[in-house]
Amino acid sequence: MNENLTNFTESGNQEEEFDIKKIIYLMRRQWHWLALFGALGLILAFVYTKITKPKYQISTSVLVPEKSDALNMKSIFQGVVDLPKNNIYNQLEIINSYYNINQALLNLNWRTTWYSKDLFVWRDIYKQEPFDVQEAQNFINTTGIAIYITPTSGDNYNVSVNGKIEKGQQITNIKQEGSGTFGQPFVNKYFNFTLLKKANNFETISGKYYFVFNDLNDATLAYQKMLKTTLKDKKGDIIECSIEGEDPYRQGDFLNEVIKVYIEGKMNFQSEAQRRSLNFINTQLEGISDSLNTAGTKFSNFRSQNNIIDLGAEGKLVMDNLKEIESEQAKSKMQLDYFQNLLKYLKDNSDLKEIVSPSVVGIQDASLNALVLKLGELYNRRQVLSFSAKENNPTLIMIDKELNQVRNQLNENLRNLIDNATANINSQKERQDKISFQMNKLPQKEQKMVNIQRQFNLTNEVYTFMLQKRAETNIALASTMPDVQVIDVARPETAKQISLNSKVILGLGFILGTGMPIALLLLINFFDDRIRTQLDLERNTSIPILGNIMHSQTKSDLVVHENPKSNIAESFRALRTNLQFMLSEPIGKVLSIHSTNPGEGKSFSSVNLATILAMNNKKVLIIGADMRKPRLHKIFNLPNENGLSNYLIGVNSIDQIIFPTTIENLSFLPSGPIPPNPAEILGKPEMKILIDSLRSRFDYIVIDNAPTAMVTDGHIISQLSDLNVFILRYGFSRKHEIEMINQYANKKTIENITIVVNDIKPNAFGNAYYKYYQYEADQSSYYSDEEDGKKHRRKKKEKV
Repeated sequence: MNENLTNFTESGNQEEEFDIKKIIYLMRRQWHWLALFGALGLILAFVYTKITKPKYQISTSVLVPEKSDALNMKSIFQGVVDLPKNNIYNQLEIINSYYNINQALLNLNWRTTWYSKDLFVWRDIYKQEPFDVQEAQNFINTTGIAIYITPTSGDNYNVSVNGKIEKGQQITNIKQEGSGTFGQPFVNKYFNFTLLKKANNFETISGKYYFVFNDLNDATLAYQKMLKTTLKDKKGDIIECSIEGEDPYRQGDFLNEVIKVYIEGKMNFQSEAQRRSLNFINTQLEGISDSLNTAGTKFSNFRSQNNIIDLGAEGKLVMDNLKEIESEQAKSKMQLDYFQNLLKYLKDNSDLKEIVSPSVVGIQDASLNALVLKLGELYNRRQVLSFSAKENNPTLIMIDKELNQVRNQLNENLRNLIDNATANINSQKERQDKISFQMNKLPQKEQKMVNIQRQFNLTNEVYTFMLQKRAETNIALASTMPDVQVIDVARPETAKQISLNSKVILGLGFILGTGMPIALLLLINFFDDRIRTQLDLERNTSIPILGNIMHSQTKSDLVVHENPKSNIAESFRALRTNLQFMLSEPIGKVLSIHSTNPGEGKSFSSVNLATILAMNNKKVLIIGADMRKPRLHKIFNLPNENGLSNYLIGVNSIDQIIFPTTIENLSFLPSGPIPPNPAEILGKPEMKILIDSLRSRFDYIVIDNAPTAMVTDGHIISQLSDLNVFILRYGFSRKHEIEMINQYANKKTIENITIVVNDIKPNAFGNAYYKYYQYEADQSSYYSDEEDGKKHRRKKKEKV
């Protein structure tokens, strides 16, 4: 028996395999949609590659050692045992700080950005700006508005502005047209600038451009988000800075400038103490220099006026003692003043940038130097972080706590140092008084000489001391070296493209393009409960499948009779073969053709099945048992006045209702006039008597019935039939109709059921069926042609 007649007993793996085949069949049927959307996806992907620029990532790396070994720190803060360390995570914050990025943008002078049109989009033309823009002083140009520039002949250009300004909830629309001259200011309510031709291009540049005045505050915040600073190794000291953008040259310049500003900032921080000390020393030297000149002049005049060349031995001894004690006293007073001023500065001033190093005034106290250094370091860290961090930032809170602790320690240290310095000065004052008493015993002129020379020597010594400190500070300042080393600068050549390349985008476009109809088809198929494949039947029923009828290429209902070599005729031949296996009784065989709903091809299948049986030299009768909506008489072009209904009510005899057709061996029994009660008429005993009588007169009896889901007529006739064939139409019948047929079989309201699938299109229901029928058609054509040739040759011989 044909493979289609077996019940479905496949395993789950086989079901999955058939599912894949079903999807392939669906795709093959709709290949034109896949091709169309695939081409559309390629076109859209190609357009996308043209209107968007690739995105690149560019990076630079710097080495920031944890411990600074700058010579200037050792020179200026003598006595400090250990130098402050660079907290590597603080350096990450400093590089990405608002101040650092804003200063880099200011250095790069990115106040304006120029654009030119490339095909359908405007692109940034970094380093290819056609003109220079000069802004007027004391005028703030409106930012974020596109200013279109179209050069005309000579030195003129046209200006077009169309945009809007948003200030809070207020929106102001700007729409202006005008003209300007290169080298002359263009002034209106919103703008005041001058366009200058490039120095290397004095000819008028053709084309249309536009530029925008950038808000550096917004740009700084934007670059803060884009800039990524990370450690290459958590245990290392190398910081990697990276940024993503469309122009690797612009982003590379930005990265290099940010690192440059960062290094300059660290250099300034390292040399801040020297510069403050140098300013302090220079200020002191200016005053001491005047005092020294005055003292020197007074000393020279006194010696010349009194003819005194030098002091005596006693006077010289007194003067040396006074000189020594006053020198010590001057230093002590200077240190006391420093302590008092620093204490007052800590109380009155929160800005700690101006604190002078203790070593400048000769203070070598290690703990004081360490505290002042730590205070300056903490303040600088806080100042840098405050540009990018909020006041509630945990790092700032920790720094503020450390600042308060250092302030308290420094205040306590200074009070102790002030007490010690005051006691030391008092002790020196007592010694000075004793030496002054000895000096009073000297002659009056010698006393004056001692006082004048003592004042001159003291001033000269202080001046020499300050000169020495200035020299030391200059040496330390000159020896300042950055403790940051650039490992790799940002180079556009090393930029990595992070966006998809054009080939991948085209591939994705094609995949997405074809994926849309595939997804739509799968979605439709998921919700579609129509019969689409052989598997739909096999999965939902165990009823034997008698056969499959191909799609008719003509509109004729007698397609088998009119075109016996067609594919559809071959499908009916296969159906006839299967019937011979299922109906092996020697007497006439009764076939009832059913459908659950109208439109499934029940009458079409009945006529052509009867025709193919008659073509096999069998006497066949087709009965129109559909008394609700009879159609068979129209197909055979016969009257319907006398038929089955007439016989069942006793009006006509059997011979009066059977008519021959144009098809050899095929007779037709029409339904007759439509009665008011078809089910009751068909249920009469006369119907069984009729069928039994006709069995002896015909080899096959084919009965066309009314739809079973709508009326019970078919159920009645099925009891008189040897085989009940249900017609399901491909792409029309639904799976719940299979369930209905299953219920007929399970409840045995209709017995001996088999199924035929009608109207199968080539390659739709299953590829094997179409190839088989095509092969059979070709074979039939071959043999028919060969037989026609033999007949032609036979006739030719007879004529001869």
